[in-house]
Amino acid sequence: MVEGIPLIQRGEQVCDGCALGKHHRAPFPRASAHRAETGLELVHGDLCGPITPATPGGKLYFLLIVDDFSHYMWLELLKSKDEAFASFKKVKAAAEFESGKRLKALRTDRGGEFNSGVFTVYCNEHGIKHNTTAPWTPQQNGVVERRNQLVVEMARCLLKSMQVPGRFWGEAVTVAVYLLNRAPTKSLNGKTPFEAWFGKKPGVRHLRTFGCMAYAKKLGPGVSKLSDRSTPRVFLGYEQGSKAYRIYDPVNNKLIVSRDVLFDEKKSWNWGEKRTGTVDTAATETAPSFSVFYPDEPQATVADPTTEDDDDLVDQFEPASPVHSIPAQGGNGDESPHTPVPSFGGSNGGNLVQ
Repeated sequence: MVEGIPLIQRGEQVCDGCALGKHHRAPFPRASAHRAETGLELVHGDLCGPITPATPGGKLYFLLIVDDFSHYMWLELLKSKDEAFASFKKVKAAAEFESGKRLKALRTDRGGEFNSGVFTVYCNEHGIKHNTTAPWTPQQNGVVERRNQLVVEMARCLLKSMQVPGRFWGEAVTVAVYLLNRAPTKSLNGKTPFEAWFGKKPGVRHLRTFGCMAYAKKLGPGVSKLSDRSTPRVFLGYEQGSKAYRIYDPVNNKLIVSRDVLFDEKKSWNWGEKRTGTVDTAATETAPSFSVFYPDEPQATVADPTTEDDDDLVDQFEPASPVHSIPAQGGNGDESPHTPVPSFGGSNGGNLVQ
């Protein structure tokens, strides 16, 4: 091609100039070289947040744990990062009880919530092998990182589709995990994470549109002969450990747990006027979004009626467990779910939103 260039033998020594000026990251494998063969052989954990605005319960973070074998997920909402250790212990206890297996390995990043002294001592005492990623290398924990992204994206879509305010992101991410555990994934060859974890197919007949209008029947004292038999409210999810739905009352700022619900999945609440009833989703303005802040990345803005009976709701619940650390409860067994620790006051099921 040219003349006058001497023949140069390629040397094996490192060129300082090239190392300083052209050093790139080593390529990452397209697929993991190892895949767990049984449940709890390896689980992945990650913390997402802070997320603004805070939920009505003051939550700013969520802890997501994914089983490598089944891809089943557990979610815990947190007020601060220091709650991650207690939440991890709750999830571990519930998962071990349900599966009858012991947790062998945990893979996380190098965040302080996972590398604290008490966390390290706990893993050592319980024989848990704690693997951590290299600094600034989330690709080494890609299973939970991808699921984390998917949960946030689905929560954003759930909120936007029915113009639900961003402060209810806690309910949205809980429903997102609930749905993803019952959705097929190509990594499981035709199975859902729920079936891979529990060994039976989940029921989905009880699923309803997040944020739609829900008419919860009035029960208890104070209902006269001529009073209304139901009140229009907003559907926000599925109550764990109960054959019931989570219904929010925007007028009284109260969460209602009820099984007697009529749904109008084509209408959403008019959040602009607190005491106004329904509004068509096509004419509703966009509600405020929520944001997820990642310390190592730029801030990303996230921003006909039917009835149910007990037979349809049975499929919603998972096998009984004495530890209430898994928000995504569901299943189609005949066994009765455990009775959860009461988290709401009054006979009408009033409660605070997460």
